[in-house]
Amino acid sequence: GHPGGVATIHSNTAMSALRRLEQLTAEASQQPMEEVIGEAVDLIISIERTARGRRVRDVIHVERYINGHYEIESEQLTQEQEARHVA
Repeated sequence: GHPGGVATIHSNTAMSALRRLEQLTAEASQQPMEEVIGEAVDLIISIERTARGRRVRDVIHVERYINGHYEIESEQLTQEQEARHVA
C-alpha cells in the first residue's frame, strides 16, 4: 500500500462521507468494503459554505470498522474554532 493520500468526496457531513464511500465502492465490488474503508480512512474533515465563507463543519477520526459499525472519534469544535474560516 501507500503511506498516505488525500481525496475529496461530496457529502453533507463527515459521517455521510463514509456512507457515500461505501456506495461508491459497492459500484465496483460485490464484496462488503466497510472493513477496508475502516482500515484505509483515518480522518474526515467536512467543510461547509456559509454567508461568511467556508468553515470546518465537523471532523471525525476513523479508528476501524467492527461489529457492523465504524468506531470513530468526533472532534467537537469550540466557538472560537467555529468562527475561523477555511480559505
